[in-house]
Amino acid sequence: MDVDRIRHILNSLTILSFLIFGALSAIILITDTPLTSPTVALPFAFLSISFMTLIVTGQINDRPRLVSKYLRDWLIVCAFIVLVSALVVTFA
Repeated sequence: MDVDRIRHILNSLTILSFLIFGALSAIILITDTPLTSPTVALPFAFLSISFMTLIVTGQINDRPRLVSKYLRDWLIVCAFIVLVSALVVTFA
């Protein structure tokens, strides 16, 4: 695996997910929407994905030979975060 390429992709994903979080938060603030579980779940998911991606990128920088393990764990955690957010939006 090309470790540098993976790091660049994860850094881009971190920035993109944080920008989406900021945009969703700004929309909530501008429209003066009440903070209920469904309105907070989606921005929280993007913020969590951003932090998880940042953490995994740091782990890859420390131990580049464990890239596949870190990416597998990152994918599992991100899928869990998205699933929980979807359930909160659906059932709340």
